[in-house]
Amino acid sequence: MAIPAMTKPAIDPINSLNIGLMIISCLAAYALPFELFLFSYAVLGPLHYMTQICWLHDRAYFTRDTRGRKWWLALVGTAMLVVIYGIISSLGGKDVAPALEIGLFYLAFIGALVVTDALGARVRVVVAIMAVLLMMVSSGSRSYAVVAFFLITIIHVFLFTGLFILYGVIKSRSASGLLSLVVFAGCTAVLFMVVPNSQAYRISPWAFDNYGPFNALNAELIRLFGFGRATFAQDIYESQGGLMVMRFIAFAYTYHYLNWFSKTSVIGWHRSARPRAMWIAAAWTSAMVLYAYDFRIGMSVLYAMSILHVMLEFPLDHKTFVALGTELRAMTSGTRQMAAAPRQAVGNSR
Repeated sequence: MAIPAMTKPAIDPINSLNIGLMIISCLAAYALPFELFLFSYAVLGPLHYMTQICWLHDRAYFTRDTRGRKWWLALVGTAMLVVIYGIISSLGGKDVAPALEIGLFYLAFIGALVVTDALGARVRVVVAIMAVLLMMVSSGSRSYAVVAFFLITIIHVFLFTGLFILYGVIKSRSASGLLSLVVFAGCTAVLFMVVPNSQAYRISPWAFDNYGPFNALNAELIRLFGFGRATFAQDIYESQGGLMVMRFIAFAYTYHYLNWFSKTSVIGWHRSARPRAMWIAAAWTSAMVLYAYDFRIGMSVLYAMSILHVMLEFPLDHKTFVALGTELRAMTSGTRQMAAAPRQAVGNSR
């Protein structure tokens, strides 16, 4: 695939800022991986959820509007159902099947495609039917749950962020945008290529006491990357593979949040009406007080909002993926036409 010609100025303030944020996030993740993640998740995370949900709401969550039908209500309703079901499950409710909760989450993901105009109506129906059939076939496998787990965690904060950067590069033809994509990939590679000295870093007692709820994410990634079986706490907190995975997680989450806050001039979420801004400030302050009082309780309460904002972003994700595919096809088509032009010229000269 040929790299598109860069037509925009090489210096772009937003891309330059994001390059700096990537490097800072990478260095901080390398130095204090567990501590950085917990700080970002507790302090930056809630403000990200609140401001993004408001921003999405103002745009009807990027759902289609046909004859005045508010399709976003179906999206919000499904998302709230998943969150409520998850809360009941976490409280140890009787007869609560995790498989059903996972199934509802997948249905929210599929339903988000149906309520957008990213694809034609027939294509949306076909894709939705195929996705539901795939769910039914794979629901008994372990990967069925693991993929759903990754979708609301590392796929959301890392893979989707990377695809958004790629889409921006292709659409804007920006040299600084391309550089930001290279830096994003380079920071990720460094976190895995520069093998940490497991003796040079020790997790703080505070981080060790509070990181427990996220152990499953580290363990699954350690297995995915082939760093071990992650059956003991030492594999997560002390092994070289475990520290590499933690640095990757800390970088992904921290930059994901900072990337959102860096685009205020483009997204304009900071221009919210004063009453809304005050409510957001009050809610975020309350979250900080709750975290300060008891970090575990804060995570439990804010977890629902975290999952909710992931699901409410699904339509935007779908639209971006489709737009990215369109741009790539157009770029590939343009490359083929350019390659065919010399052959045509030679033929005419003959």
